[in-house]
Parts: sequence; C-alpha cells; structure tokens
Amino acid sequence: MKIPDAHQAPGAQVLSVRRIPTGALIQERTGMLKIEPTSTRSFRVRFSLDGHFAAPRVPTLLPVNEVPPFKVTSDGTEVSVRTSAITAVVKRSTGSVSFTTPGGRLIASEAPGTRALRPIDLPGTYRSHLQFKLAPEEAIYGLGQHQDDFLDHRGSVVDLVQQNREVAIPFAVSTGGYGILWNNPAATQVSVDAQDRKPEGLEDENGTPGGLTARYYEGRNFEKLVATRKDPAIDFDWSSTPPPGLPHDDYSVRWTGFIRPEKSGTYSFRSVSDDGVRLWIDGRQVIDDWNDHAAQPDVARVSLSAGRPHAIKLEYFQWNGGAQISLAEVFPTGTMDFQSEASEGLDYTFVYGPSLDGVIGEYRHLTGEAPLPPKWALGFWQSKEHYASQQEWLDVAQEYRARKHPMDVLVQDFLYWDPTWPWGSHQFNPAAYRDPGAALAELHREHVHMLISVWGLFQPGRPGYPDRNREALEAQQDLLPADLRGDDLRFYDAFKPAARALYWAQIRDELFRKGFDGWWLDASEPEVDMWKFRQAPTAAGPGALVLNAYPLMHTIGVSQGQLATDPNRRPVILTRSAYAGQQRTGAITWSGDITGSWQVFQKQIPAGLNFCLSGVPYWTTDIGGFFAPDYIYPKGASDPAYRELFTRWFEYGAFCPIFRVHGTNIAKEMWRFGPETEGVLDRYDRLRYRLMPYIYSQSWQVTHRGGTLMRALAMDFPRDAAARERKDEFLFGPSLLICPVVRPGATTRDVYLPAGTAWFDFWTGKRVAGGRTIQAEAPIGRMPIFVRAGAIVPMGPDIQYVDEKPADPIDLRVYGGADGRFDLYEDAGEGNAYRTGQYSTIPFTLQGHTLRIGTRAGAFLKILVTRTFRVWTPGGTRPIAVHYNGQAQEVSVTPWN
Repeated sequence: MKIPDAHQAPGAQVLSVRRIPTGALIQERTGMLKIEPTSTRSFRVRFSLDGHFAAPRVPTLLPVNEVPPFKVTSDGTEVSVRTSAITAVVKRSTGSVSFTTPGGRLIASEAPGTRALRPIDLPGTYRSHLQFKLAPEEAIYGLGQHQDDFLDHRGSVVDLVQQNREVAIPFAVSTGGYGILWNNPAATQVSVDAQDRKPEGLEDENGTPGGLTARYYEGRNFEKLVATRKDPAIDFDWSSTPPPGLPHDDYSVRWTGFIRPEKSGTYSFRSVSDDGVRLWIDGRQVIDDWNDHAAQPDVARVSLSAGRPHAIKLEYFQWNGGAQISLAEVFPTGTMDFQSEASEGLDYTFVYGPSLDGVIGEYRHLTGEAPLPPKWALGFWQSKEHYASQQEWLDVAQEYRARKHPMDVLVQDFLYWDPTWPWGSHQFNPAAYRDPGAALAELHREHVHMLISVWGLFQPGRPGYPDRNREALEAQQDLLPADLRGDDLRFYDAFKPAARALYWAQIRDELFRKGFDGWWLDASEPEVDMWKFRQAPTAAGPGALVLNAYPLMHTIGVSQGQLATDPNRRPVILTRSAYAGQQRTGAITWSGDITGSWQVFQKQIPAGLNFCLSGVPYWTTDIGGFFAPDYIYPKGASDPAYRELFTRWFEYGAFCPIFRVHGTNIAKEMWRFGPETEGVLDRYDRLRYRLMPYIYSQSWQVTHRGGTLMRALAMDFPRDAAARERKDEFLFGPSLLICPVVRPGATTRDVYLPAGTAWFDFWTGKRVAGGRTIQAEAPIGRMPIFVRAGAIVPMGPDIQYVDEKPADPIDLRVYGGADGRFDLYEDAGEGNAYRTGQYSTIPFTLQGHTLRIGTRAGAFLKILVTRTFRVWTPGGTRPIAVHYNGQAQEVSVTPWN
C-alpha cells in the first residue's frame, strides 16, 4: 500500500513511502530503505542502492514467525513506523533514521549523511559505513571479547576480525537502553567516539621536531644495538620484512623523545602491537603489555599541557610470527561508527530494552535462547595441554577424589592421536590410550565427565596411513581451499550443511560413541590467514562476506548433530571463538591462549564482561594463563610469584560462568602448588559448589528470561556513573559483588560499592553503606565479596560433585535492609525434560523482616518432596530451621548486622 505523500520539500531525500506486510519501503534519492518491526521492541533496518535486499548468508537472526502490529504514517517532515513500544522515524530532509519512545523521547539516531555503500572489486559487493550519534554520558559495551582493557568502549577503535584471544560479535549495547546488532559477518571496524591520527608535535630526544629517536636491537630485551635513526611516525608491519639489519624474529625497538601538544587536555594514545609493548609519558608507565600475543590494541589516557615538552618512551619486542607496532592519537567524534570491508547492503537491527537486561533479552529473542547447560558443566573443570595417556585421566580424577577437592570435568587436549595417523583422523594412540571407552566408563563411575578437543582441521594421509576423514570430506568438496594456513592442513567448510553433517558423523562414530560428554572445538576462528580467507570461496559465498561467522556455523553443526543423535543430552561445547547467535548452540567461549601475567589477568575481567554484554552468557579463561613461560616463572608451580598469580586468578575464576583451569608449561592440578596454596584453592572450589543452588537457578534465568550471570555493574546500576566505569568489579548473579585482586603483593584493594543500596561483607556479615569507595581487606584467600541488601542467597551442602547428594539442607542467607526475591530452580540436572516443563521453582520473598517461602510450582523425577531450609542472617546467633513440604510458610528474620 502506497502511503500518500505530503508536500515534498525541494531536495528532500525521501521520495515515496510504501507499506508492505512486514513494514515499510522508503524510496530515497540514493537508494531504498526497508524498515521492519521484528518485535514490539526491535526494528530491522536495511538499505540497498538498487532496491534488492539479499537473503542472509548466515543464520544469525531467527525467522520472524509473527510480525507485531505496526502503523506507518507520513507527513511533510518525517515518516514513522510505529509499534506499541518504539517508533522508527525517518527524516524526509536527510533520510536518516532515529528511534523514539511512544512519548517522543529520543533513544538513538543515525548521524545524517553517514549511510554509505561504496563498490569494491567483488561484484555486487560494497564497503558499508554508518554512524550513530552518541549522547555525552552514554557508555557502549559488548562487541565481543577484546584484550584492550576497555569496558566502556568509548574512546576506542574495535576491530571485529576473529583471531585467537579476540572474539568478534557485532552487537553493541548502550546505557541509553538500546542495542545495535550489525547484521554483517564481514571484517568490521567499530570506532566508538574515536578516530586515530598520527600524534602531532613529536620531537627526538634532542628536542628537534619531526619524529622520535629510534634504536633497533637484536634480542627481545635490547641485547645488541644494531641501528639508530629518526622515525617520523610509528606505524610498521614487519611481518614479511624485518627492519634493516635485524633477523626475522627476536628483536626489540626503543623510541624516545618528546611530544609537545598545541592544546591542554586529556589525550588518548592507542598502540597496536604484535608482540609486546610498553609506553611511558613523563616517566610514568601508562601501557604495560610485555607479552607474546597476536596484534592487539592498548590504550592510555594522559593529561598534557599546551606547549610543554612531555617525555615519551615507547618499547616494543618481536618474538616470532607476526610483527606489528603502531602508535596513534585518538580523538573524540561524538559518534559510533560501523565500517565493514564487504557487504551486499547495509543491514542492522535496533533493539530497545529499556534496561540492559531487556536489551539482551530481546537480542536472545531475535537470535535464539541460551539453553540450560547440564549442572555438571557449572562445576570445576580440570584441563591441561595435555594429558598424555588414559592412565593420567584416571590418576588425576582419583587424586581429586582422594584429596576431596570438588571436581566434575576433565578435558583431553589435542595430540591424543596415534602419531602415525594424520591430524583429523581422531585415532587414539594405542600405546597411551589402550581402551578410552573403558577409561571413560571408569571416570563416569567416579562422577567425572570428560570433554575432548576436536579441530575442524584435516591433514593428508600418507602411504599406509590414509586419512579416511579427510578423504571423505575431499570427495564431497567439503574442505576450504588449500594454502590458507601455509601448511598442508585444511579446515572443513562449516558453511556447507553436508560438510557439517559429515564432520559430526565422524566425531560421533569415533568419539561420542566411546562415551565423551562434550566437545572442545579449538581454533574455531578458524585459525587461518584471515587475509587469504577473505579471498577464499565457501559454500555461503566469498570468504570476505562471511569472515567472522565460521564459529557460529561450526558450533551449529556439532550442537544439532548431537541433539539429533541423542535428543536427551544437553550439548556442552567449549570453543575459542564466537559470533552473534552462537548462544543458542550451548557453546561456551574461553578467552584464548593468553599469557600468565598480572597485566593479562586484569584484562580478562572487562573482556569477559563485554563478552557477556554481547548476549552470549557462558565464558571462561585459562586460570593462571595458558602460557606460563619459564623465563618469567623459572620454578614453575613452586615459584612464589606464580603461586600468587594463580591463586588470585583462581579466586576470580570461581565466579566466572564456567570455572576452568587450563594451560601449558606448568601442571596446574591443585596439589601442585604446595599445601598452603592448595588449601586456599580448595576453599574457593568448595564455595563454588556450595553456591550451586544459586548458580544453577541463575542459569535458569539465563535460559528462561534472557538473563546474564556475570554482570557489569551498569546492568544493575545504570544511573551510577562511578559504577559504570568500574571494570575490575562485577556482579555474579543479582546479589554477589565480586572484586578480584589484580595486583601482586596486595593485602587490600579499593572497592566501589554502588549507590542506592547497602552492602554486606560476605566474609564477616558487616553492613556497609553504598555509594562510596572503601579500602577492603584482601589477604591471599580472601577476595573481597559483598552482598547486596535484600539478597537471598541459597547455599547447598558440601559436595564433591554436583549430584553427589540432594540439595538438603539448604542454607538461606538473607540480607535485609531492602525487599528482595529469589526463585530456586531445580530439575534433573541433565537431559532436556526441562523444555517440556519437568522442573520446579520455589519463590522466596523478603519484605521487611518477613521471609516468605512460597508454594512450590512444578515437578520432576526425583524431586525433594520434603526438605529443610536453614535461614541465616548477618549478625544472627543461630539459623532458623524450616521444614518444607511444598506449601507456603513465613519466617520472621532478624537482625541485620
């Protein structure tokens, strides 16, 4: 239906408007705009130069089964597409789109004139570009996982290209109450109130303008000076050709001099390095990332005075592989800028919350709910690179049970295969793994589950040792092109349904039927040269158009394959990479092969929070770092420095969605660190298991309500500016404020307690007012944890594995001073019967000094018909025992300390 045009102003962008069954088509001078409500709180917005809207190449968005009621109206100044919750408004004069509430309050808007599609060499394909205006106090989160130490991305340039340690999810969420899902899996750069430029006013160490003094050395620690010169700018890629006179690997560079700004103010400097980088301004170190890693950014903010020479020193080392270093000044733009290298049109989905929980819940509605993991996956995971025999599996499991350290999961890393068989054959080395199926059965009798590493990577066979798996994939033309890695290994084409089915059939027949409980999909970016991948054909089209979506398709294949094989087993998939929508596969992502250092540990906290704010809820790290090099920790697990780092990381890890130890160089089973450290690790391990009723109930909220378990403070305190800025604290569930200790030798740490509520010290029960920063006690073994007033925290019995005994009695820790609610969720802990309603919930509500234990709803096999709750309060002398049979009861609870 064509909407009658009002008077058309000369030069207006909008030429005509037509209502269609799914929304509105708006003809503009430069192309066709399509706006479709995908729910009452979301719009999909697409723009095409020729009026053709290409079908999506990857299934990020689920089909819209029912278009919500909407109205399309038009007048002389604007076109509106309206649902009951939000309105998309197109200005006739500019063609730009804004989003408002029913009352007319502006939520967000495109920056006029910034929508662009520019043809590139690939036929029918464009470089796409769009900016959104940012409000002055607005914070932007999400966009996947990045090692740049940012929580609020404002002031940063985020590169969305999958690689080890960097996860590209093109979903940004705002404290303005909205989210933007950029529907494009191509390589994308998101500049959030930031634009890079060459630093101005650089002078050498003699004060002469024109650049910095540069000294080039052999060795990563400046061992032998080779050359001295003046570099006008620092923007080098030496991956193919090293600096003159230096070897391809193992060298370092030091730049020194001054920077003399024209204006006074706060300046941001952004380095991108592969490998290590350090930056000092006026003698103060502002960037410290002296680690081996792929190219990643670091940002520092410093105050500089106009006309004054400020001393600058930048150091860089290259260890091996890629070699890249740049230093840029970042200046604000007031916009969030999306730029994709390749696209068939411009496409994004706007989501309104208005809370951040509402934004993420709506995102899950559009891209798929996160299924409930089996309860055992929320217990402790022990992993290493790698267990070299099945006897090691049994020995480690038996030692955990003998020492009574709770544990549910063991993980077999790669290299379990017979060395004579090629990579991808999944053939166990019979000398070390005589009967994996029998060993798995024995582990299961000990209530230990096991994941195994499987790569989507295949190597050619050789005489006498053919790779039947690769041959089968090759016969169906199911492999990605050769030479993407620089070796003879090839990834399968996860964009092809038949390839996914065949890959699943291979791991099903060779591994799943032996009794493995879950999958570790390593190197799922995939681990190839991403520049070559851009040029490679896939079943979904040119690699450039689908670059970042490989992990989504890979996990879809394994998840769907397992559910088709065994519909009653919940998939558990650990993967090194993720893309939008991947939460619906049951995938867990870890932060990649990171180095064990305090700087890297600190960065994992905002990295994980932003990952969860990207709508994907289950995340973890290698506790202690994957690499723990002997040049840093020469005594390994007995090195006091490493023991301290590992302990602090373990304290934090106990409150990540997935609690997992992994690494190379140093064996990391708890007893390796000596009796004193082992005791501290055991304390947090046991605390995790006692909190299992709380954790599993919150996982149900993730599935049932689109919730988030590991929560940036902005999710619960969006109007508290100080809370929004805290990147080293977070809430675990709605009640527990977790404050990791990220400095060596610390016995205290600053803790910001958000305003609007009181808090209780978890360890002492002491009540503390919110809205202020305190100095909290933090000796080894006592990471600061605070509990929000009004919280009801259920804690179960001491257990060695999640289903060792029924959750009876449950201690209900009740923290007064505010009203509160908690719903205790229970089911069989495994299987998918919960999807058909086989579960129970018990509501707890606190009003004043009255705790009401509500009537139980629902049922499942092996439900506890009667049980005991023991009600504890801070400052109370002894618990109140409540014998519960499913009927509502009330309890008077006092005092609050």
